[in-house]
Parts: sequence; C-alpha cells; structure tokens
Amino acid sequence: MRLEPLGRNWGDIVNWDDLGKAYAGFIIAWTAILYAGVAWLIKNRDLPFIKIRNVPIAVASVSCLHLYLIKIVLAYTTNGHFLCSLEFWIMSIYLPFGIALFQANLVQLYSISDQQQKLATSAASTSTASIASRSGVRGWWQQWKDLPQIKKSYTYIGIGMFIQVIITAAIYAATPELQGDWRSFGKVPHAKGQALCRKSVAWVPSAFWQLAWSWFFGLWTLWKIRNIHDTHYWRLGTWLSVISGLPGTPLWIAAVFCIQFKPVNIRWVPPMWLAPGIIVMQVVTVFFPIYEAFISRAHMRETLTLIKNWEEKGAQSGEPSVSSGEASNLSVGISTRSKEIFSMASLEQALAVNPLPLLRFAASKDFTAENIIFLMRVREWRQVHASAPRLLNTTTLTADAQELLFRMGVDIYTTCVSDIYSEFPINIDHNIKVALDNVFAPAVPDKKKRLSDDSTSSSPWDIDMEALQKAPIQLEIQRMTLSRETSDESVDTMWSAKSKSLKSQSSRDVKTGFMDDDERPIFARHPATAPLGVARAKIRPAFDGAVFDAAEASIKYLVLTNTWRKFAQEAQGGDEKGMV
Repeated sequence: MRLEPLGRNWGDIVNWDDLGKAYAGFIIAWTAILYAGVAWLIKNRDLPFIKIRNVPIAVASVSCLHLYLIKIVLAYTTNGHFLCSLEFWIMSIYLPFGIALFQANLVQLYSISDQQQKLATSAASTSTASIASRSGVRGWWQQWKDLPQIKKSYTYIGIGMFIQVIITAAIYAATPELQGDWRSFGKVPHAKGQALCRKSVAWVPSAFWQLAWSWFFGLWTLWKIRNIHDTHYWRLGTWLSVISGLPGTPLWIAAVFCIQFKPVNIRWVPPMWLAPGIIVMQVVTVFFPIYEAFISRAHMRETLTLIKNWEEKGAQSGEPSVSSGEASNLSVGISTRSKEIFSMASLEQALAVNPLPLLRFAASKDFTAENIIFLMRVREWRQVHASAPRLLNTTTLTADAQELLFRMGVDIYTTCVSDIYSEFPINIDHNIKVALDNVFAPAVPDKKKRLSDDSTSSSPWDIDMEALQKAPIQLEIQRMTLSRETSDESVDTMWSAKSKSLKSQSSRDVKTGFMDDDERPIFARHPATAPLGVARAKIRPAFDGAVFDAAEASIKYLVLTNTWRKFAQEAQGGDEKGMV
C-alpha cells in the first residue's frame, strides 16, 4: 500500500496515494448508496410506518450531515486545499443543523408513543376548547400548553438552530484568523497558517451541538424511551445513534489540542472522529425503514399464504371461508399455538370478544391504535344500526334513529378519518376517503367544535354523546365489558331494552300520526345545526348501513397483515396474555 510519508501536511499537492483514493472511493460509493435509499423513502413515503417518520425532515437531516461528511472524509485527500473559513461555516452550520433535524425526527418516537397512548384512553386528539377565543399573554400561554409535545420539541430545536446561526456569525466576525488574516500567528507560511487556523478555540462552539446531542439530549431521550418497545426498530435506532455519537466530540477536541494525536492526525484527520456517529445516524434514518419494509413484506406474504392454506383446508372440509367474515360460524378459536391465529376469523373474533389487548399492543408498540379504534367504533356503530327502531312493518329507520346514527358516523369520521380533525387519520384509499368526505364533511361543526357541545339531552339508547367525545375509548371499554356478558348468539345489544321501547313508541307515533306535546323528544337535535329539519337535510343519500363497508374492509386487511400478525407472533411467544 502506497502512502505519502508526510500524510496530511498542508502541502502544495493533494494526497492521491492509496489511502487518499480509498477515502474518495468510499465517499462516492456511500453517497450513491445513501441517496438510492433516500429515493426509495421518497417513493414509498405513503407507507404507514414511513409516514410517521416525517420524510422531509429525515431527508433534510441526512443531506446536511452528508455534506459535512463529504468534507471531512476528503480532508486527507485534499490535503488542506480547502478554505479554512468555508470549512468553519460548514462545520458550524451543516453539522449542527443536520443533528438538530435528526433530533427533530427522532423525538417523534417518544411523542407518537405518548400520543398513541392518549389516543387509546381519551379523545386528546380533538380538544373541546376553542383556542381562537383566547387572547392576551394568558391565552398564548394556554395555547403553548395545549401544543403537542412534538411541536414543542420542534420549537425548542428551531430556537437552538437560530441561536447557532447568530453565534456562528458573531464568532466569524470577531475572529480575523477565520477570515484569512493570520498576522496574529506571526509570519507563517500558507500551510502553517491553514493548520493553525483550524486549531483556534473558535471552532469549539461548532461541535457543541454534537456534544449536547450525545451527552445531554441523547441520554435524556434514552431515559424517556426506556419503557417503549416498538415494532419499527425506532428504539434500537435511537440507542445506536446516541451510543455511536458519544466519543465523537471528546476525541475531536483531544485530536485538535493534544500533541500526542499528531501521528494519528496525519492519516485520520480530527473531524473524522465525528464520522462514525454521522454514518450511524444516516443508516438509522434511511435504511432502518427500508429493512422494516422488506421484513414486513416477507411476513405479509407468509401471512397471506397461511390464510390461503386455511381457506383451502376449510373448503375441502366444507367449512366457510375465513375471509367471508362469518367468524361466529367458525369454530377456529384463538389458540396461540395454532396457525389459525393468523386468519381473518381470529382477528374478527378478537375484535368481537376482547379487542383491548390488541388495542394496547397497537398503541404501545406498533403505533397503529387509530386502526383498532376505527374497527371498534364501526363495529359499535353496526350494533346500534342493527338494533335501531324501524318504521312499522318496514326495514326503514325512523328519522330520529337515522339522525343519531349519522351523528355517530360524523364522530367516527372526525376522530378516525378526517385529515383535518383527526391527529392520526386511518390510511385508506383516496377514493374511499373522498366518498366518506362527501357524506360526513358537510356536517362537521365549524372551528373543530365537538358534536356534543349543543346537545344536553340524553341520547336514545343511553349513549352519552358528551362522554363519547371526551373519552371515547374509555366508554367503549365499558361497553365492551357489558357486551361480553351477553351470549355470542344473541342479537341483542346493550341498548336492546331501550331500543325495544323506542320501537313501540315509534309504532304509536306512526299509528296516531302525532306525538304528545308534553312528551320529551327521545332524540336530541343534530348539534351541528339549529333546526331539526336542516340537520336532517345534511344527511346525504349515500348514508346507509354500508357507508363504512369499504373503509372497514381496507383497514381490516391492513390490520390482519401487519398489526395482527405482529400481535399474534408476540402472543405465541407468551408476551401477550388474555387475547379472549
């Protein structure tokens, strides 16, 4: 191996020895590989587990870090033929900005985990308070407290980046050496001046962000996520990023200011001690999602094969297909030791009997609680629809029953579907979403006002709409508990008794043609509008018992091939108990 005997000596020629060629070849190859991965991320940015990683911030972080990485990897090859002032700006801006954006991207792990936990226990994603009505300093403070944790983190990081620019500009303006004036060094040759310029204490603040990231913010992040065990390799990536960055800045400072590092510095320049941490951050940001996609697709094919084999087995034995959704007609059970657990029938059985373990898993590990919540709420909506009062001798819903079902549908739409009102909207096909938008969006109250704000009277089947908005999942958990006490074969729901009385009341109204004026209405008017007639006019013709069918089928398939598969595998390993 041919090496320049003096190594990096700030001489008149570049170091095009074998080591210099190796550095150049590495950075060219790594750039090609890295941006091939970036292109893949951008192309597949709509995948659920990539969307939550905030691709624009991830790409910006990788690019800032890579620009600095190119500079330091080629430092030996260029042999100092690079302006000291320009290198100062690159290290003081691109390195801190790259790390700051990486922090902003990585902090989503804790923030999303926290939001998913809240989503599984309350309606924190849609506040009942109107921020627009607040004013003054107290109102601003309240708005700040109401911000999600991730937006607060973005604000802190943005302020830090702004301060970094101000500090860098001030140091540059106050340091003549960085501007090419080396008179303070005495009468020195160009090579010596380049070396002394890079040993100025003015460079120390440029590495402060890396030091703060690794030794302060990074360790704090590890503490905050200590109890998070996600299925997206996010926690592992955070650990690797922080640990790999710990030695960087201390070794860089030692290499710059300690004479003992001189034999090392001529081959491995001081900033190269930051390179391992930078490369790990790039790998975590770009290639972990690609690896997850590869593993997810392999497992999806395996799951679909199991389902196909089970259906073929059922067809040969004369049993109905599990994909038909007739879970109650199948005696497949939910055994953690059987491949039958991966079938659609098992998923539907879990949703019908006890979806809470699956909901907890989705919220704490897979970050897909919105999908389980949507399936739970649609199933509840169908139960209400099945037991709703009809007109005498017909299958047509009474006007009041249709209004209540529409109200519940609007609430499902705002909580789980709408990109405007839902913090975690479900991932469905565009055409399906447009169809739901056309049905429910016109009825959504203005200014994100909750549907229950104008409704004070009781709902017909003891559904407390205000409680439904404030704690929908807690209420659903109570309802699930009540529903489990009934037989699987029973068509009655928890509102059956009240429903029957409503049916007879509706029958009396149809026969007599009028209602007693002294009688209190059994349905509250639609809260989005004042007159009842106008409220009913908002109900689109497309609103019927099948309005959620397409969205439910899409989400159920997504859950079956992703969240349910992971949950079932963990259950088979004995980590999850009480699936039914």
